[in-house]
Amino acid sequence: MRRSLQFGVLAASALVVVACGNTTGDAGGTGPAPGTPATTSAPPAIVSPELLDVGTYPTVPRPPLGTAGNPASGAVADAKQMADFVVGPWEVDQSLISPYLDSFYLIGSVAALLQLGPEAVAAAAGRHGLINGFASERQAPDKSAMVNAVLRFADPAAAAAASTDMGDAATKQPIQGALPTGASIPGHPDAVASTYPFTPHGSDRSRATIRSFTAHGSYVFMQFVQSVDGFDPASALVAKAIDAQGPSIDQFKAADPGALAAVPLDPTGLLARTLPPTSAVGNAKNAVYDARGAAHFQSDPIASATLFKDTGISEVAMAKTNVYQAKDAAGAVTVTDSFGQEVSAEGTKPADPVPALPDSHCMAFPKGFYCVAAAGRYAIEARGEQLRDTQQQVAAQYVMLTAH
Repeated sequence: MRRSLQFGVLAASALVVVACGNTTGDAGGTGPAPGTPATTSAPPAIVSPELLDVGTYPTVPRPPLGTAGNPASGAVADAKQMADFVVGPWEVDQSLISPYLDSFYLIGSVAALLQLGPEAVAAAAGRHGLINGFASERQAPDKSAMVNAVLRFADPAAAAAASTDMGDAATKQPIQGALPTGASIPGHPDAVASTYPFTPHGSDRSRATIRSFTAHGSYVFMQFVQSVDGFDPASALVAKAIDAQGPSIDQFKAADPGALAAVPLDPTGLLARTLPPTSAVGNAKNAVYDARGAAHFQSDPIASATLFKDTGISEVAMAKTNVYQAKDAAGAVTVTDSFGQEVSAEGTKPADPVPALPDSHCMAFPKGFYCVAAAGRYAIEARGEQLRDTQQQVAAQYVMLTAH
């Protein structure tokens, strides 16, 4: 399902194979498709909990979630908060909005970094004490693709050593029988980069491919870019990504490497008021993101950014359901109306709305159901295999937000 990448499985294009080989990851919420008109329906009156079928789902918020409790969990929690400061490829080139690979990766360990490149590159990061990171990925199908990642190390010296080591390791991975060669990134002589051509199976058109590693304080910026137009356009994209990423990550207040166990799991408190997962979930779930961070999980991040700005979305909690906090009740209605219109345009079939929530919207996919509803200043979205279960998720989430 394209509307909520966390709720669905995305198909890979030919460019996926070119990038990093076979990868699996969890995929995240969205906004309206380009040109979808936002609506301004009047906010519905709050519905009494007694009228709603919540099934066996909880309707009372969880106790405060506290801190990570151990360094490994803290590194993951810190990486989720880092996502708010990682540049999305669409911020570098507005054509880069289509899902690519899994569209994002949360990196909480060296093993997780294997999803983004050769084993030798991940091993090099590990030798220099990789703490965590976050990667955002998009493509303009059959033209270009970008992975922009920020990796965190203990200090600038470790990051500088890691960028050199990782860059060297990338040149030792044969691609279609040939080794990559060193490359220069315009305006960034400190970038350790390499390039190689790649021709996907069944295609007669080669892609210029670049891997680049640049130290910036305690971080390493890692880009993977492809372009069917050749090396110069690809290197220009890398340069623009580096230029944009520096000022953004400088705003991130990263946790002290020696105090990762103390990283808060729910800084805003909204996650405790979001329906908790009932089973193991992808590693980007169970978190709260700001509007920019949430864009990494949207099917159209540019359209979503506009919707979020217009409706004052300040926080997005992602767990069993997704909850979007708008500036007011009218904004929440606009979000749910826009989401409903977008999913309806994807070839779904209308399904019965959530009982007793007449302003809710439910749609049927070939496999599964999707429902949205407004609850005061919050917009709720849920997906399930059965319609009644999906409706119950929304109902329970509605009670949790409006009755407490």
